[in-house]
Amino acid sequence: MVINMEINYYLLIPIIFTFLTSCTVGSKYHSPEVQIPEAWKAVEPTFEIPVVKNWWEVFDDANLISLIDQAVRSNPSLMAAFERVDRAREFSKATRSRLFPQLNFDPAASNVAMRSHQFGSTAHPPPTLIQNHIDRYTLPLTLLYEVDFWGKWRGQYQSAKARAEAEMQAYNTAFLLLTTDLANAYFQIRIQDAQIEIYRAILDTRKLALNIQRSRYDTCLINYSDVAFSQSDYDTVESEYYESLRKRALFENQIAVLLGVPPSEFKFESMPLKALPPVISATVPAKVLLRRPDLAEQERIMAALHAEINVAYTSYFPSVDFAGGLSFLSNNFIKTVKNMWFVGSNIIEILFDAGGRTANIREKKAAFREAFSIYQQKVLSAFQEVEDALVSLDWLNGEMRAIQSAIQSTEIAYQIAVDRYHFGLASYLNAADNQRIKLDKELAYLHLLSQRYLYTLHLIKAIGGGWN
Repeated sequence: MVINMEINYYLLIPIIFTFLTSCTVGSKYHSPEVQIPEAWKAVEPTFEIPVVKNWWEVFDDANLISLIDQAVRSNPSLMAAFERVDRAREFSKATRSRLFPQLNFDPAASNVAMRSHQFGSTAHPPPTLIQNHIDRYTLPLTLLYEVDFWGKWRGQYQSAKARAEAEMQAYNTAFLLLTTDLANAYFQIRIQDAQIEIYRAILDTRKLALNIQRSRYDTCLINYSDVAFSQSDYDTVESEYYESLRKRALFENQIAVLLGVPPSEFKFESMPLKALPPVISATVPAKVLLRRPDLAEQERIMAALHAEINVAYTSYFPSVDFAGGLSFLSNNFIKTVKNMWFVGSNIIEILFDAGGRTANIREKKAAFREAFSIYQQKVLSAFQEVEDALVSLDWLNGEMRAIQSAIQSTEIAYQIAVDRYHFGLASYLNAADNQRIKLDKELAYLHLLSQRYLYTLHLIKAIGGGWN
C-alpha cells in the first residue's frame, strides 16, 4: 500500500516560528524554601482565631475604625505607595509591548522647486530660465520586529511583572504599618489621658499634705525639713504631670499626620482608657506567616532578579531583526500613486566583548544571592517578632496581675487609714500617704497597660495583620 502525502510548507512557517519564540534560556524559578518552626517557643494563649475582615475590628472600637478609614483615604505616604504600584504596573505593560511588532507611519509632503534652461529655434537664442514646482507625497508604513528566540523580551517582562507584584506587597506593608501605627497612637493617647487624671488626683493629695505640713510647721510642731520634703514631693509629681501632657501632645500630632491633616488643625478629645486589650492568638500556620507582605515583597524581588539572570544569558545568542515596509509615493496625490515595498533582516552576534557579558551574568547572580540572604534574614526576624510579642504579653500578664493585687492591698490600707482618721486615732497624713501609694500603683498599672497594647499590636503586625 502506498500513501501519498502532500506537505504545505506554508503551514510549517507559523509552527516553526511558534517553536522558536517559545525557547527560553536559563533555569526555571522556584520559590525559596526556608526552615519553618513546628510550634512557637513562647507560651501562647489558646483562643479561637477571630473571624474579622480587618484586624482592627477585634478591638470593637468605633472611634478607631473611623480614624483608620480616614487615614486610608487621606494619608499621603499610602497614596505615594499606591502610585508606585500603578507606575510599576504601567512599566510592565510597556515592557510587554516589546513582545509584539512595531508598526510606524511617517507621512510626508513636500513642494520641490526645480530650475531648467530652455532654448529657442534660432541659431543663437538667449537661454530662457524656467522654474517648475513639483509636489511629492509619501505615505510609508514600516514594520519592525525583533524575534524573541531566546526569551530576552519575555524575561524582561517577567522581571517587570514581578517587580510590580513586589510594589503591591510594599503597598500592603505600608498599609499595615499605617494602620498599626495609628492604632498604637490612638491607644497610647487614651492611656495618657488616664495617667493625666491620676496625676491630677496625686497632685491634689500631695497639695493637701503640703498644706498640713505647713500648718504644723507654723504651730512649731515640726521643723522645716518636713515641709521642704513635702514640697519636693509635690514638685516631682508636677514635673511628671507636665511630661505626660507633653507626650499626649506628641501622640495627638502623630495621629494628625497619619490622618493626613496639619497637626495645628487637629484636636483629639480626652478619652481615658483603662480596659484591657483583647487577647490575640498567634495560632496560624507558619507557612501563612511567610505571606507577610514584607516577606512576599522580598520573594517577588528574587523572582525579578532570577528573570534578569535569564535575560543576561540571552546576550550569548544572536539577535534577529525583521523589517518590512510599504511606501506610497506620488507626484499627484489624487491621480498617480506608486507603491514600493521592502523586506529585510539583520542578525547580530557579539564576537568579543572582553568578558562583559560574563561579568554581567555574575553580577545578576550575586544580586540574586544577596536577595535570597535578605529573604532568609527577614524570615528569621518575622519568627523572632512573633516570639518576642508572645513572650512579652505572657510576662506582662503576670506583672499586671501582681500590680492589680498590690492596688487592692493599698486600697484596703487607705480605707483603714481614713477610718482611723475619722475616729481620731491618726492624722490625715497617714491616709494621704496611703492614697499616694495607691495612686502610684495605678500609674504603674497604666504603664503596663500601655505596654500590653503596644505588644498586642506588635503581634498583629508580626503575623501580617491577619489570621487567614
